[in-house]
Amino acid sequence: MKFGKILINTIISLISISVGIIITELFARNLGLGNPLLYKSDSIIGYRLKPNQSKIRRNKSRVTSDYEGFRIDHTKKIDEDSKFLIFVGDSVTYGGSYIDNENIFSSKLCDLIEKNYYCLNNGINSWGVTNMGRFISNFRLYSERKPERFILVILPGDEQRNFRSFSGTPYWENQPKFPNAFNEVIKFLNQKYFLPNLQKREVKKSYKDLTFQENLIEIQREIIWEELEYLLKDFHYSLDVVVTPPMDWFTDPNKTKTIKTYNRLLTKISELDEVKKTCNLYDYLKKDFDKNLYTDGIHLSNAGHKLWASKIYLCLDLENQL
Repeated sequence: MKFGKILINTIISLISISVGIIITELFARNLGLGNPLLYKSDSIIGYRLKPNQSKIRRNKSRVTSDYEGFRIDHTKKIDEDSKFLIFVGDSVTYGGSYIDNENIFSSKLCDLIEKNYYCLNNGINSWGVTNMGRFISNFRLYSERKPERFILVILPGDEQRNFRSFSGTPYWENQPKFPNAFNEVIKFLNQKYFLPNLQKREVKKSYKDLTFQENLIEIQREIIWEELEYLLKDFHYSLDVVVTPPMDWFTDPNKTKTIKTYNRLLTKISELDEVKKTCNLYDYLKKDFDKNLYTDGIHLSNAGHKLWASKIYLCLDLENQL
């Protein structure tokens, strides 16, 4: 009798698990998961998008990469006279997989330029400032193009990532095995929430003094920006540096000190001959702030991308610079 009960309970458990996996798989596929964007690891820059991808993701949005791995506006054609602007940044610049390529701010900015410019987006999810600096300084290894200008977009806090390798991300180098969507969800939850929560517990145990942690962050920020300056020296193209503000810069009055810190860092990096213009977008967005510009504390909605494009265009004075 005991064995029979154990067998029945085991069968019920297996059926429940199977049903749960099937339901999760169907639900996740309906959200656009199961066919993720693929990345390739790289010893110099960490990782970036694999070339020649075109996939439908969340909200039925299409994400397209060209033959060199740049996210592009697939509705526009490149001709022999096209001039290139290269955007470099993290997931804010990348725009997420829930927004069409033509609606991210890099594409929207090129819509504002009357001349024959084409914007290539090398915003990469989870990249740190060091990844960005290495990509820019080694650009010739990754592209045959000769861009007119680079626009580096930094989110406050990117410095804490230092140099991000592919192994520490929830992203995919090869297509996930069946059940595809279920596996994508599990990997995302594991890398995005479970492992970081374990690390936070370790930090809390090791550093109970909040002031000490804040001092470490300040020191790391200074070191990373100094490294960025070093990587940008003797760079052979024009470069602009933009800081994109998180939502709490507009809602938390205690962020004034941090805002001033980034203004100082921008002033310092502007002394490089390679850097033509710098901009803290916070100064251009204060009057237009609305929570609906964000999908969370840092990433942008469609309205946010449209506004960011117009403000970057304005603060970098691209009408006269290009």
